[in-house]
Amino acid sequence: MQSAIIAERRHDARVIGVIGLCHFFSHFYQFVLPPLSILIYQSEGYSLESLAILVSVFYGASFTLQLPVGFFVDRFGARNILMAGVVVLAACTLLYGVFTSYPALVVLTIFAGAANSVFHPADYSILNASVKSERLGRAFSVHNFSGFLGYGLAPVLVAWFGSLWGWQITAIVTGGVGLFFVFFVFAFSGDFQDSSHTRRKQETSNSLSQDLRSLMQPPLLLCLLFFALLAAGQLGAQWFADDVYYIGYGIPVIQGNSFVSVFIAGIATGIILGGIAADRSAHHLRWASLGFIGCGLTTIAMGLVPPESLIIYPLFAVTGFLFGFGFASRDLLVRSLAPAGASGAVYGFVFSGLDIGSMIIPLVYGYFLGVGMEFYVFYLGGVLLILAALLISVAGKNVNAS
Repeated sequence: MQSAIIAERRHDARVIGVIGLCHFFSHFYQFVLPPLSILIYQSEGYSLESLAILVSVFYGASFTLQLPVGFFVDRFGARNILMAGVVVLAACTLLYGVFTSYPALVVLTIFAGAANSVFHPADYSILNASVKSERLGRAFSVHNFSGFLGYGLAPVLVAWFGSLWGWQITAIVTGGVGLFFVFFVFAFSGDFQDSSHTRRKQETSNSLSQDLRSLMQPPLLLCLLFFALLAAGQLGAQWFADDVYYIGYGIPVIQGNSFVSVFIAGIATGIILGGIAADRSAHHLRWASLGFIGCGLTTIAMGLVPPESLIIYPLFAVTGFLFGFGFASRDLLVRSLAPAGASGAVYGFVFSGLDIGSMIIPLVYGYFLGVGMEFYVFYLGGVLLILAALLISVAGKNVNAS
């Protein structure tokens, strides 16, 4: 009995580790081009605006395909689709350094965004089917932590490699690492279960139209909007804090980036502790909602507290912690809404809200920065986070009522 329990825990740890690393690479590759944009501008002469458009192109492609990929995952399995996503995303990153014309960068970015669309449907399909339910909160935490680790390391490592090797060699090397990583995924994932296995075990044979109708239930629509508002609110502090403080107070960009680093460290801490709480508490969603409300209020406070204040670093740390604390609870809520054998489609559907928020909100925040309303980046971001908290609370009540 004891040996069986140990084997089960090792199996779950292997699943969580492999899927976490896949999520790390997904987020790392999302942030390869932005740190290289100045070098590309200097080397190739493309405007920074045209390079910024590539970010919207990436997320647009990811958003467009995330739901269709979810349906494919539920019907044909997640493992091969996940490996294909890693291969294409890494290959596109490598090819950035080979085909450097702007049209080529656009085409490669479209394919990279399409490859990025596989990770949430495939990852969550595997985690939900392969990991014991009592460890899912911690599994989701490791998954989210790995993604933010990719976000945190990519700007530092890619910018450093770019300064040493130039942007083309950096793109080729970082892409090549991902191609080798696929062999690791292949070797350690042969026994992974996913939503397609659940579908076959339960003999679920819903048509595509039936699956689409199941996604239109009010709690899932609320979750879609929740994810869009969550991403839009978060990006105010994560992407634009350095610009806000530079324009508003004239502080160096590197100091503004140090605030963002503290913010991300707070998120990572909140993610881990929130996962433990989600596994141990029956009221984790309530605490998560309160955490997101607190995060919204402290985000608003960022626009009111001057950067020379003694509380500025603790403010960013607490804001990040409150933001990350609710991640595992929100993922468990989505799991409770997913019909058997449909987790790929459900997670693909609701997580496409992240792409929606990431596509739209930079235009709004960019407008604020351009017209002298820079602190409204924090004010609007905070309001959006509070609205997101209210939405997930309502969605959770709908689940409990049903």
